[in-house]
Amino acid sequence: MKDEENAKVKSTNLFAGAKFSVDDKYKKMELARKLLLKRRNVEYILQYSNVTPFMWDKSKYKCFYCSETVRDPTSLRQHTTELHENANLELIIYDRTKNNRNKDAAIKIDVTDICCKLCPQAVNSLEELIHHIIIAHDAEYDVNIPNCVLPFKLDKDTPSCATCDTKFAFFEYLLRHANKHHLSHQFVCDVCGTSFQGENHLKMHYRYYHREGGYICDTCGVSLATLSKKILHEKNVHSVNLYTCPHCPETFKSPYVKKLHLANVHGVEELKIKCPYCSKVYPQESIMSRHMRRVHLREKNVECEVCGDKFFGPYDVKLHMMKHNGDKKFVCSVCGKKFSKKSNLNSHSVLHTREKNYNCGICERSFAHQATLKMHVRSRHPQIEEGFNLLERTVGSDFVNMEVIEDGLKCVEIAEFIQNGSPDLILEEQVIP
Repeated sequence: MKDEENAKVKSTNLFAGAKFSVDDKYKKMELARKLLLKRRNVEYILQYSNVTPFMWDKSKYKCFYCSETVRDPTSLRQHTTELHENANLELIIYDRTKNNRNKDAAIKIDVTDICCKLCPQAVNSLEELIHHIIIAHDAEYDVNIPNCVLPFKLDKDTPSCATCDTKFAFFEYLLRHANKHHLSHQFVCDVCGTSFQGENHLKMHYRYYHREGGYICDTCGVSLATLSKKILHEKNVHSVNLYTCPHCPETFKSPYVKKLHLANVHGVEELKIKCPYCSKVYPQESIMSRHMRRVHLREKNVECEVCGDKFFGPYDVKLHMMKHNGDKKFVCSVCGKKFSKKSNLNSHSVLHTREKNYNCGICERSFAHQATLKMHVRSRHPQIEEGFNLLERTVGSDFVNMEVIEDGLKCVEIAEFIQNGSPDLILEEQVIP
């Protein structure tokens, strides 16, 4: 009797395995079919129109066809027209969408002055072009396949979203906006609820953050629960030598700090990216762009979904959300008071330590907080207020004036500026320690 039951169980397991195998095979076939249709859709758009496909890598535009880095959108369009007019579209599109990361990604295209190559019919948008080539030129474009292309209008100074016409100072923020608001995110992580454009992105996310077990550090043999924790462990514990200066004994906590050191201390020219509005130098163009956006342009494009307040970036929103969710994990060791931010705890701790690290450069009084020092300067040294007005009149630039007020010059230096009238002082950007 037991032998018969065991035989039934085995047969049921085999059948279940066979069913899983068939379903899995069908799923893979369906994904392959959709990828072929996506490639064909992209080929129709590039073949029938004047749009310019491109790639964005390390804060630079790259040619879709040959991967050459170009300076700006105008150079990109000129380069593509002159060198790749007769490119093998089928082969190149396949090459750009063959790995797992790129299979789900939409091809970025510049639709500035979009038009049909085959006839003089005017089209004003990508949607109109697709409709036109289907009706007028019998293109077998499948409108049911999402995330084929992502359109932009690339102006050198203010690139804009081709879907909703929102303008941005920098393309990286425009790209983030378009990916979030104008692409289909049908694949949702069952663990954390994050959504993705395709199954490959979802799989990579799950493997990196949620799949547990079997991640052993190659250096020390410690077992880590997830791949993300293993990578973080290897970075924090075993990557010290990677962040050592090749010219001096200095060591750093991150590659960014190392690059900043190489640019400013050792004068490595290829790492010097200067802000056009002040004397600051950065090792990456994206970081310089973030500096400009925060300090000079004062752009706040990321909105809190709860209260509607706007912030510079997602990280600022994340900090702000602590105000709504009430999570206060930073506790004062003296009085037990709780805070949502470590910076707030540090400010509070001064009440117990009675440290006063902010000194007035005119009367030598000391203060516990920078905000208190600023209030003191406004009330006790009104000539500094006149200095701010003089800075604004002399330089004639809201960008520079905002940075002076935001970062704060030493009081003595502002007084010297008032006396000497030298505009060079505002570019030194020496902040009160």
